[in-house]
Amino acid sequence: MADASLEQFRVLVVDDNVVVRKLIEVNLTTMGFKNIEVASNSNEAQEKIAATPYDIVFLDWNMPGKSGYQLMQEHREDRKFDRIAFVMVTAESQERYMREAIKAGATSYITKPITPATFADKVGKVVAWLGTRPPAPAQ
Repeated sequence: MADASLEQFRVLVVDDNVVVRKLIEVNLTTMGFKNIEVASNSNEAQEKIAATPYDIVFLDWNMPGKSGYQLMQEHREDRKFDRIAFVMVTAESQERYMREAIKAGATSYITKPITPATFADKVGKVVAWLGTRPPAPAQ
């Protein structure tokens, strides 16, 4: 099922739970992603996002300190992050959370527990969205 074109994308997985980070990483690797980094909290994620041009950032909603939702909101306020797909991966399964996240700029919303089929389907849609991005502005 691995797709060679997915190797080009840079991905960051942000979750305070090491098991969940590893599960997402394994699912992404199985799909064909190669450039995967992880962060265990929002501060670490903030530093990595500032230093690296990621294509997809997977964020847990609930983390100690700043939530993944707050981190996404801050980045959506800055136009230089418009080309990043932010994907909430969370146990918050109530529809109001999903609506709130999408309204705030989430590209997709995946509820835990993660199933490989649902994860692959949602990530496939995110990859399709990435294909519609305009070219990056000249530096």
